[in-house]
Amino acid sequence: MNSLKNVIKIRTLFLAVLLVAELCASVLYAQQHLPQHTDPQQGVMLFHPVLYSIEAEAESGRLSRDEALLQMFYYGFDRDRLEPRFQEISDQPVRCMVPVLGLYEQHLRDLSPATVREIEQFLFPEPSAARQEALSPSGRFLLRYELTGSHAVPAEDSNGNGIPDYIENAAFAADSSYRHMVENLGYPDFIRDQPYEISFRSFGFYGLTIPSGSSTRIEVHSTFNNFPENTHPEGNRTGALYATIAHELKHAIQYRANRWDMAKRFDWIEMDATMMEEVVFPDVNDYYNYIMRFDSDRGRWNQTSPHRLSIFGAPENPTPGAYWHVTWMLYFHEQFGGEFWVDVWDRIAVNHLNRSSGEPELPFADAIGEVLGTRNRELRIEHLTNHLWHMISGPGSGSALDIGFEDRDNYPDPVFAFSGQFLPDTPLLIEGRNLVSYGAAYHLVTSSTIALGQLGLRLSSGRPGMAAGLVGYFRDGRIQTEILFSDGSAEQVLQTTWPWQELFGVRIAVVNTDRNLSGEYEIVLEAVVPENDLIAQNYPNPFRDRTRIEFALNETKPVRLEVYDSIGRRVQTLVDEILLPGFHTVWFDGNGLASGIYHYRIVTDETVLAKKMVLIR
Repeated sequence: MNSLKNVIKIRTLFLAVLLVAELCASVLYAQQHLPQHTDPQQGVMLFHPVLYSIEAEAESGRLSRDEALLQMFYYGFDRDRLEPRFQEISDQPVRCMVPVLGLYEQHLRDLSPATVREIEQFLFPEPSAARQEALSPSGRFLLRYELTGSHAVPAEDSNGNGIPDYIENAAFAADSSYRHMVENLGYPDFIRDQPYEISFRSFGFYGLTIPSGSSTRIEVHSTFNNFPENTHPEGNRTGALYATIAHELKHAIQYRANRWDMAKRFDWIEMDATMMEEVVFPDVNDYYNYIMRFDSDRGRWNQTSPHRLSIFGAPENPTPGAYWHVTWMLYFHEQFGGEFWVDVWDRIAVNHLNRSSGEPELPFADAIGEVLGTRNRELRIEHLTNHLWHMISGPGSGSALDIGFEDRDNYPDPVFAFSGQFLPDTPLLIEGRNLVSYGAAYHLVTSSTIALGQLGLRLSSGRPGMAAGLVGYFRDGRIQTEILFSDGSAEQVLQTTWPWQELFGVRIAVVNTDRNLSGEYEIVLEAVVPENDLIAQNYPNPFRDRTRIEFALNETKPVRLEVYDSIGRRVQTLVDEILLPGFHTVWFDGNGLASGIYHYRIVTDETVLAKKMVLIR
């Protein structure tokens, strides 16, 4: 084995300049425009540069809380009244005003009566004399809209029934969302008094869910003119309409569960509602806007330009991360099915109903962990695998993968913190940055065709919870994965059976799975060649159906591996060929054989090694 004393620190400055610029921009933007871990006493997280800038002015004392909230509502409902300094920051629509509503509710008792009256006028305007109404086909939803004035919906009526196509599409979206979320997936019914109200107005955001007594109602943009792109076959307007109704009705379900009372962590519920857009209407893909940049010149999303706040663009940013971390939620939906998040919200609802006065709400991550426990899974391992899925997404990820997002080929390429080549006889050291809780870093290493031995990885960190996921890309088109995680170990070692000379390259995700502590790390990659031929005990042992047999060779040589029964009759030949030096794995299938003791033996030109194993039925 090559000595670690010979480690040479490979610094690829040319690529580092390109990568560091983007990564620094990601971290700087996140630090300047978005809070990362919000203490419950610090208030609601806001996810729009204008809204966050207003909140920063309030926290610094340059705006009173009344002035700040009014400015936020002006941005959403009446841009002409917004102070010019905030108008210059951005004119992009707010995805959802629910977090602003949460901030308003949090400070309601401290606001002046005049401020409350003005905000309530935005939330509960006087009904217009021009208002019209329509019921959805199911009768569950009452849609209120106007055909004239500043809040008018598009007037097209292709079937001539007197109801605008826009409203009929909205009714379809509401019925479809209800049917899928409540009737198919099993979320609790959020409609307390039928029909449920949906109204349409022109404002600076997609939609809003407003508490009304023990229930809610939603408001949706009246036209979606000039809103960001999506992929719906009937156009951006229809796509935005569908996605927004699914999004806001998911907020209604959340409110039914716990009145949005989870220490005001609206980042979790925005991730959840954005995920539901994709679950209910998978042909819209409005969430692409939060994971990569749209190239208006080419009329498509640029998969080489991930959004700088998404997991693809900045995996070092911690989860939760609101809209930009929607794919983190989608991982669990695709991995465990749609009922997974139903179970999580059931836990939250039961806790909200049964907790004693003064007892805090069940943290969202704890609810996820509890539900995973019922499936014999662990959140730390799933968080690691979640990042593995992100790291292998994008057009360059490889089509031979049997894991990953269903839509991974349409996702952006991830940003790698390190990219370099593994050279023969030279262990490669990658010095990692400090990873915050639930942050990650991705690394890309290409292989030399003349490097002998098999890939070995050593992960060192002074903090518990650091883990790694590896994806090996082989020259023959195969793709394999490995996971390295040992709780509490300062140094972890993974020895693969991947010959360097057969590898085109390897991707490595280093993930901090600890929910509280930050930590630094370093990785050492080696080419490992055993000093002697070895054979390991099979695993599992005893076994019922299949068991794994591992062995090592110190040089290229002919090998024969055979299995015998207890009286010496040969049962099966597992290997009979010339193999390269390194570590090898084969599987033995015991189906069709009787219970009992079996022997497996490896024969080379230098040695004969044997062990026994037990098959039980």
